[in-house]
Amino acid sequence: MNDTVAIALITSLSTLSAAALAGAVSARVTSRQLRHQAALAREERGEKRAIDHREMRRESYERFLSQTDAAYRVLDEGWFALPFTEIPRWEAGFAARRALDEAYIRVRLVGPEEVAERGAEVVRSIGDEFRRHTRVVSSHPDTMSSAAELDPSARTKALRARFASSAEFVNVARQALGSELSAMPGAGPGSEPRAV
Repeated sequence: MNDTVAIALITSLSTLSAAALAGAVSARVTSRQLRHQAALAREERGEKRAIDHREMRRESYERFLSQTDAAYRVLDEGWFALPFTEIPRWEAGFAARRALDEAYIRVRLVGPEEVAERGAEVVRSIGDEFRRHTRVVSSHPDTMSSAAELDPSARTKALRARFASSAEFVNVARQALGSELSAMPGAGPGSEPRAV
């Protein structure tokens, strides 16, 4: 065989071997990069889902507290009304309780269970206060005094129940939102929780 042909054959085999080796290395590097990018994408989707879920919970809790406050305002008007016999006042109470129930259903849906339980206590407390107010007003049909004047102890009990149930709800809601934040990737011991 001719030396030139042998050299050309050796050169072409070397080139083909080098190309095959480069292709294999390139394929391996590309495969690793794709796996790494897929893992990053999964992690980002997980973080986004966690952030979206936390935001949905926060909005549900805020709406519930807003409806709770609206019910308290209706009750406060009722306690100090002279006399509390007008139909629009009763209708406002029903509307406030209906809106509160709707907000509570959202709290139950987004959870967790402990927050839903404390929310149920708030709803029960408000229902009890409406019933307590109705008993005071019904037991004095011909008076011109407000329910708060007729039975100050009933109003005091109602205010204590309001404070206790609302404070417990806020505490567990904060814990639920805080625990979600600390469970999110990148929120390790050195990271500062954001304001809720």
